[in-house]
Amino acid sequence: MEKSQVTILGARGGVPVSGMRYSRYGGATACVLLETESEVLIFDAGTGILNLPEEIWKQHRRVHLFVSHFHMDHLLGIPMCPMLFDEKAEVIFYAQNAERMKAAIDQMMQSPLWPVGTEAFAAKISYVSLGDEDYRIGDNPVIVSNMPVSHPGGCLAYRAEWENHRIVYATDCELDEEGCRRLEAFAYGAQLLIVDAQYTKEEYQRCRGYGHSDMETAASLIVKSEVGQGLLFHHAPTRTDEQLGQMEQFYRKKEKRVGVAKEGDKIKL
Repeated sequence: MEKSQVTILGARGGVPVSGMRYSRYGGATACVLLETESEVLIFDAGTGILNLPEEIWKQHRRVHLFVSHFHMDHLLGIPMCPMLFDEKAEVIFYAQNAERMKAAIDQMMQSPLWPVGTEAFAAKISYVSLGDEDYRIGDNPVIVSNMPVSHPGGCLAYRAEWENHRIVYATDCELDEEGCRRLEAFAYGAQLLIVDAQYTKEEYQRCRGYGHSDMETAASLIVKSEVGQGLLFHHAPTRTDEQLGQMEQFYRKKEKRVGVAKEGDKIKL
């Protein structure tokens, strides 16, 4: 691949959905693929990871998987992810706490919830705990930074920088005034910001404390951060294509750089 690109493998929050009403924006839960010329990074492992093309791990072998937090919708693709059953693949999991991440995956893949455990994985798998410092990947390094965001049980936003590129992935964050200021500084000037926008303004009034943001706040953050492009992400399971299309049209009219994440979208950088 000559240029770096981001692919939205899953943009839904909560639980995966299916049916004609969700065919345009997709029903798979959170997963975003970043390909640079030399490295492959994945952010979260919701059911969207099942959309990961086989050639990704066949060609690159080593994949870096950054998990924002351990809620089920962000791990739900792991038990059936073909990459993890390929003995020639190598997958490095990163999270705030590697032991907690491994324990969450182990717990998810045991009786009565699942028929086989993680011992069935054939890939070479390792786990890395992330501190406050930046993490460097590769010789032509992709530098990954993280920032805690407000979400029950904790969650990390990630920023990846390489050459003259910068993207930010900030899902599952409840953006109060202070949270907006911190994330604005973290994402400022990035080419791409993917940000949680699960609720409408009205829904958020009923769901304070659930750890998610409303579309209006997220769209405003995209503008203030002066990013090249922003995508509203982590769509509510009940949000239909028609509703998301109307919302995208509304925000595009106000600000062209604000879009709505669609499963399968590829963003060239």
